[in-house]
Amino acid sequence: MRKQILAVAVAMTISLVAAGRCLARPRALTANIPFTFEVGTTRMPAGHYQIESVPTGAGTFQLIRRVDGGSSVRLSTIAFEPNNGNSKAELVFHHYGNKYFLSQILNGDGTGRQLFESKQEKEAARNGAALEVVLAAR
Repeated sequence: MRKQILAVAVAMTISLVAAGRCLARPRALTANIPFTFEVGTTRMPAGHYQIESVPTGAGTFQLIRRVDGGSSVRLSTIAFEPNNGNSKAELVFHHYGNKYFLSQILNGDGTGRQLFESKQEKEAARNGAALEVVLAAR
């Protein structure tokens, strides 16, 4: 009987821990972006943004939205670990001429999300070298 009670107690503890992790929302990043930029095929105006990873059944997508509610975009990304060991929360943009393209989201915990290059960015890259612009996020 004691073994059964112990087994039930262990199972309940594991269930509570797992449920807590499922309900926990990842920390959202915020950043002030002082220029118009492109995310995928969407042009986003300068402003204060919130970036959030949203888990789904098949993976994770990024939700990027203006804090004032003006613009938002949802997109798929690829997880990666920065090779320089960067643990700062940052947004990395590729700058070609007068266009900025969001390229990476560094979460501040040693992990990041890589965005897919859009057709517009690939075309801009053919016409010139990219300048990398890094903005701090919180």
